[in-house]
Amino acid sequence: MGVELYKFELPRKSLGDRNRAQAHRFHKLSCADRSQRIENLQWAEQSARQAILHDYSNFQNWEILLKLKLELNDESGIYALFEDLLSVLGKDSELLAQLKSINLIPSSMDLFSSILKREPLDADAWWKNIKNNNYNLEDFSNRCKKMDFRDRRSNVIFGRRLERIRKHGLNDIFSELMPYLLSHRPDNFELWLELGKHHESLKDFKNALMCYDHVLQFNPTDNNKSRLFKKLKKQFDNFDEIRPDKIDIQSFHNRLQKLASTIQKEVLESDLDSKIDVDGSNKLELKLEDLLKNLQFQEAFFMARSLISEGELWAEKYFNLAKEGVLNE
Repeated sequence: MGVELYKFELPRKSLGDRNRAQAHRFHKLSCADRSQRIENLQWAEQSARQAILHDYSNFQNWEILLKLKLELNDESGIYALFEDLLSVLGKDSELLAQLKSINLIPSSMDLFSSILKREPLDADAWWKNIKNNNYNLEDFSNRCKKMDFRDRRSNVIFGRRLERIRKHGLNDIFSELMPYLLSHRPDNFELWLELGKHHESLKDFKNALMCYDHVLQFNPTDNNKSRLFKKLKKQFDNFDEIRPDKIDIQSFHNRLQKLASTIQKEVLESDLDSKIDVDGSNKLELKLEDLLKNLQFQEAFFMARSLISEGELWAEKYFNLAKEGVLNE
């Protein structure tokens, strides 16, 4: 399993810009040569799709695709675009239901502008809305606690918003909300790194080390854990007193497992209870098997990590399966 597998899907601005420029070129050709209009519009649409694939955080990439869909009179494609955009912004199911009942073609550009005015993809633009009281931070916090962040793109967009919250000194809100994002997408090592730095800045070295340890699970070349180890060994005579013990690690993983369980489909606890009564170890193994069977990879990931920290090495097999499931989801 190579390092490339661990690479979290972060926006790649240069590739997004390049494909958007290509989409604009084909669009101009469609206007200049009417005989090849549809063909050039289709090429433009393909380039616009690639622009979003590479950089979903730039509204211009979504905008050019929407304009092309309008020129192609593709109402089902316009609906699919809004569905995807709302997924990135946190899946507003109520608005999605409303979209199905209206003719999108005449109102799509106004709707697009309205959505992104309230929910900018850019984190700095979003924070400006917060500062100008256009958006309530308490409402944002409550929403984060109910959202499904398994979509990698949504996880990145909201993670960057939380980074702005931390940057402006709202440490309590940052600390409270970040675990929700991480419990849903434990492979987002960019957020683990941010949370680790946050704990380190507060001299909460135990939590910082545990966060950096998670970074290594998905970005094995990161050096923050070894860097902090070296720093602490120089500062403290009794290093063992500040490094996380089994209880710290178990508590850390159990909290994330609990948060992860809230986003999943029904957990088949009743199925477990109906099985033959076996010893505790085997019952835990049965639960891990059920979680994986039902594609509940996030909860299985943290449960297995917690068991491993307790010395239950048999759980490593399930940890690796859960990790692979998270990466491929």
